[in-house]
Amino acid sequence: MKTKTTSTARRVQAGKLLAAAAVCLLLYSGLSDTMAINTYVRDLKGMAIPVQSFNVQEKAVALTFDVGASDNERIADILNQLRTQHVQATFFLTGEWVEKNPRTALEIVKQGHEVGHSLYTYQKATALSAADLQAELDRSDAAWKKAGLPDSALFRIPYGDAQNSKGLLAKQIRERHEDLISWSVNAAPNVGQDPATVWTGLEKSLQPGDILRLRTDAQTSKGLTQLLQLVQGAGFQWSTCSDLQGKGGSGT
Repeated sequence: MKTKTTSTARRVQAGKLLAAAAVCLLLYSGLSDTMAINTYVRDLKGMAIPVQSFNVQEKAVALTFDVGASDNERIADILNQLRTQHVQATFFLTGEWVEKNPRTALEIVKQGHEVGHSLYTYQKATALSAADLQAELDRSDAAWKKAGLPDSALFRIPYGDAQNSKGLLAKQIRERHEDLISWSVNAAPNVGQDPATVWTGLEKSLQPGDILRLRTDAQTSKGLTQLLQLVQGAGFQWSTCSDLQGKGGSGT
């Protein structure tokens, strides 16, 4: 009986420490709302917090693309640059884009790249009701199956938003896909912005295990080779998300 009581006490104490840590983190981030704090604690316990980087010792970073986030896609050119530089990346595909471009989606896989899920449409998921989110996930999964894409455990929430007002978003997605992937470095240049102004000096701030996020638009295509060489010149190896996980990198 004494052992059981001690074990229970330890679990209670661990729960208190977890809650305290979550509260401190949220207060530090400027989030003091009680609902938000409770939601964050529940998601911490359920391990539904998106991965922003990987714990690896090797100088390697993950290259990721959000496909379907732009009206000015340049997939073919981006694939060509990646092939020329011998770089593999992770592409997160919206269901709507897959539905319209099934052959290109399969070509991404054929060239050895990794694919991950997203919603059916690239939109702010935090405003969706549980029913609307379910519909988005269903339509996206259906588009993937129709295109003949291999299933993936990876999922990226558009804009990186993991919480909606009821704290259901990450939980619902996590029920279907094992790994929620966000990013630690948003390297995507805006429309009309010179990529060089975004990427200059970026290699100096990179850390092993970082996840870089790009779009597959004209701005990215314009200077992608420069970015690939810049990071490699700093001694970093480009990788996919799963490759970094395979190197023993648990997500943070």
